Amino acid sequence: MKNLLLPILALLAMSASAQTNLTDADLQGAYSARQYNKRVVCHDPSIVIDDISNPSSPTYYIYGSHLGKGKTTAAKNYQEWTVFKADEGNATATNSLFCNTGGVLVNYSQAYSTHAITSVKDYTGKSVTFGNFDAHGWQKKGNTVKGMQWAPDVIYNKTMKKWCMYMSLNGDNWCSSIVCFTSDNIEGPWKYQGPVVFSGFFGKYAHNSYAAANDWKNTDLAIATGATSLPERYNVGDKWGTFWPNCIDPCVFYDDNDNLWMSYGSWSGGIFMLKLDATNGLRDYTYQFPYEVNGKAATHGAANANTTSDPYFGKKIAGGYYVSGEASYVEKIGSHYFLFMSYGELISTGGYQMRVFRSDNPEGPYVDCNGTSAITKRYLLNYGAKTADNRGVLLFGGYKWDPMSGAEVAQGHNSAFTDKQGRSFVVYHSRFTNKGEGHEVRVHQLFLNDEGWIMAAPFEFDGETITNNDIATKASIADSEIAGDYQFMRHEYGQNTENKAYETAVNIRLNADGTITGSEEGTWERTAGTDYIHLTINGVVYRGVLVRQTIDYTNIPAIAIAALSSSSGSTTLGQKSYTKQQQVWAVKADAKAAIKYTANKINLPFDDGTVLEEAPVLPTEGLLGTNVSWKSSNESILTSDGIVKGQGEVTMTMVISKDNYVYTKDFTLNVEADVVADAPVYYPESMEKNTNAAFWVNFSKNYYNLKKGGKAEFKFYNYSNKVANWNNWCLIAATAERGAEGYSEHFALRADNYAWFAAAGGNTVENTSNIDFTMQSEYNWDTFKDDMDGSLVDMNVEFTTGNVVKVVSTITTKAKKVYNYSFSMKLVENQSNVTLFFVNEGSYIDGSSIATGIKTPMVITKKTESEGKWYNLNGQQVDRSYKGIVVVNGRKFLNK
Repeated sequence: MKNLLLPILALLAMSASAQTNLTDADLQGAYSARQYNKRVVCHDPSIVIDDISNPSSPTYYIYGSHLGKGKTTAAKNYQEWTVFKADEGNATATNSLFCNTGGVLVNYSQAYSTHAITSVKDYTGKSVTFGNFDAHGWQKKGNTVKGMQWAPDVIYNKTMKKWCMYMSLNGDNWCSSIVCFTSDNIEGPWKYQGPVVFSGFFGKYAHNSYAAANDWKNTDLAIATGATSLPERYNVGDKWGTFWPNCIDPCVFYDDNDNLWMSYGSWSGGIFMLKLDATNGLRDYTYQFPYEVNGKAATHGAANANTTSDPYFGKKIAGGYYVSGEASYVEKIGSHYFLFMSYGELISTGGYQMRVFRSDNPEGPYVDCNGTSAITKRYLLNYGAKTADNRGVLLFGGYKWDPMSGAEVAQGHNSAFTDKQGRSFVVYHSRFTNKGEGHEVRVHQLFLNDEGWIMAAPFEFDGETITNNDIATKASIADSEIAGDYQFMRHEYGQNTENKAYETAVNIRLNADGTITGSEEGTWERTAGTDYIHLTINGVVYRGVLVRQTIDYTNIPAIAIAALSSSSGSTTLGQKSYTKQQQVWAVKADAKAAIKYTANKINLPFDDGTVLEEAPVLPTEGLLGTNVSWKSSNESILTSDGIVKGQGEVTMTMVISKDNYVYTKDFTLNVEADVVADAPVYYPESMEKNTNAAFWVNFSKNYYNLKKGGKAEFKFYNYSNKVANWNNWCLIAATAERGAEGYSEHFALRADNYAWFAAAGGNTVENTSNIDFTMQSEYNWDTFKDDMDGSLVDMNVEFTTGNVVKVVSTITTKAKKVYNYSFSMKLVENQSNVTLFFVNEGSYIDGSSIATGIKTPMVITKKTESEGKWYNLNGQQVDRSYKGIVVVNGRKFLNK
């Protein structure tokens, strides 16, 4: 590793810098919101650059399924598109994209019947008749062209000097084909050149124009292989997809030697690669693929699901065994060919997401950071909360930044390109949590880390000029700019995509001394003379880049970090435990703009001069990396955390800070709300102090009733047998004590980041009942079992007037590591109170040995009026309504 970090003198200078106080005048015009009015709706967008028609001013085109399309010359952002001609719903012969072999415009439904190419060279190199293949006729009987024109890919053929469009015409039961259209103009009209590959020729299903029997004769199988009868390996009954691909989703690209390749396929038997003939745009029949199983030469025979090369379908590069995977796209970026795949289903709850592999060669083998092949050898679920296979680098999953009205989810079926400036991009369609199944195109720049793996920028491309070569050769962002407050987001494998799960940002700080503090802790290093940066968090090294970007939906500039744990981390399955080949984003928004944004957006519970008749809920969550806090002028009336202690006038000061800037605003209030007593503190104990008990046996000795609007604090030590993560405390929130009439559990919260909803059904992983909950922890799962044993738990539970139970725990290990763990759930039924208790499996809790604040008490004969906290003789904190002997400031008195 190169010499990293800032010089000592620079660090000292930065750490000594004073904070700058900002006024309203300083923040005037600090940021503005942005609207995007020319988004394009295009499913499965494939991008192509027309720098042929006008080389000095390229036009960027996207083509997609169902004749979706758009174009733009706005290369400054790719956010403004113009739609041209018509889609399937409105296409007529006069505005059609297509023409017949005579050049006369025809409706798309007539575009697939007769092709222009009549002769090709077969597998032996001999010229043979290429007579007529009706692609619509090949579809399963009853299928139409409308709704079945899927995922076209467009490329300029340098040999033919024509544009070639490769369209997949889908058919049910694998009766699909990929065909080539050509045009002199990228906007058409497009002429049917001929078919490239067929699927589903196993004599099972009738086609629109062909009978089921001997249907293979209506394909190019004989031209490609010399077959005189249907080879046994294709005679698979109704199990075509178990062994062979569905011929859809083409991607056509040139390699470094100007060879033309096409990847294709979807789920089913996998993704395959064919070599194309650059002279006519069709398949190169003279390029022969051997028959191989598991990468080794094999004898032709019955179908084998581990076929890795086939004389007709070409070379398998990914997938198989019906494992999710479609929309292959290959792009050379840097020194590698990158294979993009879309896993999951394309609907908003389907888990659609982009995974990436790479290879030194266009034909593969393609592997991920772990060296795992893109080819699967058995069925494994590879997306969603129940994933059993995390192969492929997750480019990103569902996410939401502060200014977004809804989260992006189900992103996928992408294309990619590198422009003449050397910048690389990913182009994909996305759905959103607030738009149903509506979708739009998005474009993010791609960057290479110092190990040659790609990462996506956190925000949409907005004209940034930085290239991968720039990052590797110069430091465009000064050392002194890096330290500060960031929003941090980690893209998790195993998202609960069925519930449209998405990631949100937490606040971290990159300190000038090279440490990381806040919601994540670790260190950071900047490679001198470059824009490479490493973030080490929980022992995992994320290798990334520093770039300048603009935050989506605003004009706010930011320093952004995109990083990938390409050679570090854990491969233990689980949403929080799988950290190898994990992408993270960190964003440092311009401080003044972020503070102004927060001041404008924060939801205040009062205005200046308000008369408070109930306790306020003070917003403390900063936006865009800011920190929000409050300061009371009189803690005996209203505390800085919003607790009413008395009545009268008080000034509450809101403090918004970021980096070295601070903005304050005063609110003068008249408090008339009821006074709130301190939350009682309890020290629970398990009935059995051993680590042998089974589940639902070792309960806490007491129950704790929490009224709506109330709070309680629990302190105890946790002891575990360390056999499993769940062998630790479990908090139960119920309707009553066990065995009582009407007893049921609202939730059971385990210490290991898991909860279930006994009354409503479901749990925090599956959440089948769509319970409204949040959960967040900072655990190190590699040391979790050891950390929990002997740990001190300080747990605060609140039952809000909004019917939400909130649990916030600070867990201090024996080694003095501190973890924060929180959970909240809105109860399904409105409740006036909840009953709390604990249960342990293979563990127990003990609060009896915790210091209670009682010091060698002296008994006095009359009640003290001092302001200390009140404790009963069990050492539990109590409020002023408690009757009996109470200890205050180390002295006993009797409160009647």
